[in-house]
Amino acid sequence: MESVFYQALGARCGDVIPKYIDGTYHLFYLKGWKSPDENAVHGWHHLATKDLLHRSEEVPIHVLGGTGDVIFYKGQYHLFACIFPENRQLITHYISKDGSLNQWEYVEEDTFGPDGEIYDFSDWRDPRIIYREELDEFWMLLAARKKDIHSQTGCVGLCVSKDLKHWEVREPIYYPRRFNGALECPDCFRMGDWVYLVFSSYTTLFGTYYLKRRVGETEWMIPRNHRLDGRAFYAAKTAGTGDERFLFGWNPEKEQDLFGFWPSRVEAKDYRTWDWGGNMVIHQLEQKADGDLGLAMPQVFRNAFYQQVPNIYTEITDGWNVEEKSFNATGVSTQKMMLMQNMEESCYIKTVIHPKNATQVGVVLHVNQEMKEGYYLYLEPDRGRLVFRSWLRMSEEGGKTFPYDVELESPVRPAADGTYTFEILTEGTVGVAYVNRETALSFRMYDYTGRALGLFVLGEATFSEMEMYRRKEGE
Repeated sequence: MESVFYQALGARCGDVIPKYIDGTYHLFYLKGWKSPDENAVHGWHHLATKDLLHRSEEVPIHVLGGTGDVIFYKGQYHLFACIFPENRQLITHYISKDGSLNQWEYVEEDTFGPDGEIYDFSDWRDPRIIYREELDEFWMLLAARKKDIHSQTGCVGLCVSKDLKHWEVREPIYYPRRFNGALECPDCFRMGDWVYLVFSSYTTLFGTYYLKRRVGETEWMIPRNHRLDGRAFYAAKTAGTGDERFLFGWNPEKEQDLFGFWPSRVEAKDYRTWDWGGNMVIHQLEQKADGDLGLAMPQVFRNAFYQQVPNIYTEITDGWNVEEKSFNATGVSTQKMMLMQNMEESCYIKTVIHPKNATQVGVVLHVNQEMKEGYYLYLEPDRGRLVFRSWLRMSEEGGKTFPYDVELESPVRPAADGTYTFEILTEGTVGVAYVNRETALSFRMYDYTGRALGLFVLGEATFSEMEMYRRKEGE
């Protein structure tokens, strides 16, 4: 059975470099081995897919280093990456040996670093190449730091070339004086009448973000929700056609105590800190009327789940009025709880929620009989956000451990018709929730599995079209 959230055996999926070429998505990625032996091949790996679900066997392409890009020019493929020798950061150039995407020759003399005048020497990585047809030149976007007198110097740097060999350093294309670290994995693309700039930040704001501007304009605008997914989604880049575009990032694991932050007295994995790399997560980008971008579940993933699981329910509290596929919660000041059928290891869940006057309304994944130990995903309409809260919050110890309000959140626009289509996709420990084909929130569930789905409402709300699907065995 093909995995929805790709991860190679014994390794983590790091930064994805997606390229759409002649109807095929070529997905290069940074492979992080968990316990490498003498047979482990390090560096970039490559796999191909036409539909994002059914993939070829991955192939190591023997490019060492960090994120980069692939571009076709004058009958030949070029690959740009970055390396980190002796605490320096340099851009590298490779040329395809045989016209394929798996054999590359390193052009050592083309290696170059920051200029030290416009850009600081500390950060110079993640090249993204764009051909500017109207200018007949190539633009290289970079994760960089501007030289300045303050610390907020993270920027998207710019170099320009006519031949992909000689590069002129220019002023950044985006320098907000807001980030205390380089803006990683920059990406730029056009969709309709808008141009978008995507980048990831590991300081100030942790996650993947985007900006927009109309074609022909030069000033970037910050959208109302300029974060793409939440904390558990990173280093995302895009690929696709003019009509269809996808965002490729990774959902981090929690298996390495890299910084010694794990609690020593608690065995629970959900308490742990995030790693670098994990499983590949793919969102579909959808453009709104105002030029903002929404995130939706790719239809191919939804189609993989077609065996419906019958609804079974037990009312844990009163205040419910149940119809065929509709669950109505009444009563303003109390929380209503409903326990439903057990979840599969991998499943698709959908419901349409009408919050009415509810302040919190959503579902609980892998919850126990008393509706305590599980993973809560819910809307807060008054606050305009989708929230993830794990079972840790449901105990006194968990409440004392975390000095902040929520674990994960993503903004949600008010629905014009007052309803919110809620979709959840889970596979093993990985999950993603979508709302109204606009908002996505990735998360992890380590400590509990194989338990029930639940519903809860604080106030009054209706769940309609309540459905759960699993994948057919062996597919």
